[in-house]
Amino acid sequence: MFKLIKMLPIKIKLAFLFGSLLVFINIIFTLLLPNIISQFIRLLFVDDYSKVETLSFFNGRWEVRGTCKDLITYLSIAVVCQTILAATLTFTSTLMIVWPAEQSSRFFRNALFNKIQKLSLKNIADLKPESIITRVSNDVAIFWEFLVNGSSILIRGFFLVIGGGVLAILNDPKMSLSVLAVVPVIFVLVLVIGLTTNPLLKKTQKVVEEITKATDENILGARVIKTFNLEETRKKRFSEYNHRWYKVQFKTNMIFAFAVPIFYASINLLIIGIYAFAGHRMYTEVATLDSLVKVNIFIEYLFSISFGLLMTIQFLTSMFRARVSAGRINEILETKIDPLFIKDGKQLTNNFDLEVQNLSFRYYETSPSYSLMNINVKLPYKQTLGIIGPTGSGKSTFINLLLNNYVYDEGSIKIGGQEVKEINTKNLHETVGIVYQEALLYTGTIRSNLLWAKPDATDEEMREALKNACADDFVNKFEDGLDHKVVQGARNLSGGQKQRISIARSLLRKPKILILDDSTSALDNITTRKVINNIKNNYDCSTILISQKIGAIKNADNIMVLTNGAVMDQGKHGHLIKTCDFYQKIYETQLEQ
Repeated sequence: MFKLIKMLPIKIKLAFLFGSLLVFINIIFTLLLPNIISQFIRLLFVDDYSKVETLSFFNGRWEVRGTCKDLITYLSIAVVCQTILAATLTFTSTLMIVWPAEQSSRFFRNALFNKIQKLSLKNIADLKPESIITRVSNDVAIFWEFLVNGSSILIRGFFLVIGGGVLAILNDPKMSLSVLAVVPVIFVLVLVIGLTTNPLLKKTQKVVEEITKATDENILGARVIKTFNLEETRKKRFSEYNHRWYKVQFKTNMIFAFAVPIFYASINLLIIGIYAFAGHRMYTEVATLDSLVKVNIFIEYLFSISFGLLMTIQFLTSMFRARVSAGRINEILETKIDPLFIKDGKQLTNNFDLEVQNLSFRYYETSPSYSLMNINVKLPYKQTLGIIGPTGSGKSTFINLLLNNYVYDEGSIKIGGQEVKEINTKNLHETVGIVYQEALLYTGTIRSNLLWAKPDATDEEMREALKNACADDFVNKFEDGLDHKVVQGARNLSGGQKQRISIARSLLRKPKILILDDSTSALDNITTRKVINNIKNNYDCSTILISQKIGAIKNADNIMVLTNGAVMDQGKHGHLIKTCDFYQKIYETQLEQ
């Protein structure tokens, strides 16, 4: 947790320190009040208000002399001034603690988001998307709550305990020793709470991740759930997660709740003991007005110490929660990023031939088998490579390695003779464009989605890209054309429309190598063929077509058949029909359909 606090900018730290100083000053003025008010007791027993009296503060360390009437006036003015000053300091100190806490929350969310942007696909898969979402939202909120409430409570509680203890000792050293009786009880109480709740708090966050994942799946898969009448099944599953969260939360809160009555019982027993001690002193010694005042002042300070201890326990409760969240936040911030972003790498200029030699890859060193094994393929510039294979054959893995999304150690992938993992990342992404099967469009307009690829693109360039992606026919039918609204998840567009806009977005960048990762799956064969021909005729680029439809890749210059991470065969369509049984079976099946 302190690692996160160290990361904060100096401006935020200084604001926290200044707010803490104001709290400290406020507590000092607050602790002076019992001494001031207790002196009224002495003045209540005076018969003649014109009589000169001496008021003693802090066991005679500070004295004020004057007539009773004047002393009452002084004390009244002091109380009013103290109240106004304390209220002003409370407002200012709260402001100076809340502001840096809010800034801290923004700082950590930005830091997390910036770090997530740099994470590789492997990093994201290891952390799990639902866990990342929970950490950015829920964990940062818990840590923010700790900074806002916890830090304020800690500062006030700490100063109340220390200040109240010092002033109590100054008032009556002997009676102050009784406070030490509560210290072991409080210490054991805090230790037990910390040891028992820490694993429960970690478990709580894990269950929150499961709830987030279940909610996300329900929203994204709403159509499938309704189609197969899975509402009750999903409801039951969500209820199980929710009940699990309830059980963990209930158990955690019960532990915290159990601590409060023990604390109050300890304080009440201490107060009874103090009254007994004071009564014994008055019985055995000569009872004076001063001793009564001292007991009253000491009780006031005891309440301040008790309140401070209670606030400290509340702080520790908040800290236990925040410590778990801080660890989860820090795990992302300290995640070792795979060395995939190459800032000072080589530049691709005029040679864009692709060559893959002896490429083998597995996601983890401990994985029992390879996802890709000994892949060899060449793609000369401006030619087309088709890739086909069953689910899990390694097609997406191959593309991710080509884009340098994963670190590969065995074999090589070269573009223009340059190793992909040595090429400047920005230059690589400008050179290699990709359109995924799941077309991702952002909330906004068709125009704003196209401008993601090229921010300075003109309307003419966008319309040309839409035309070559066969998207101009439906875009032109919209009254607002390029400014047609795209809602969240692009629910107001069909699957084919989303895919064609995504293809147009990639074409707008005019990449030298274009990858269509099954991104024509929602298009009919005629439209698919037309899009591919438009790309071949109007753009100077190599094309990699990944598809389950042979009709989409049959005209490719080379077709690679992948099964179980290995190349079963490769060549032109005519060659594969004769030599590859797997390819032939797919062709016959699709021909029948």
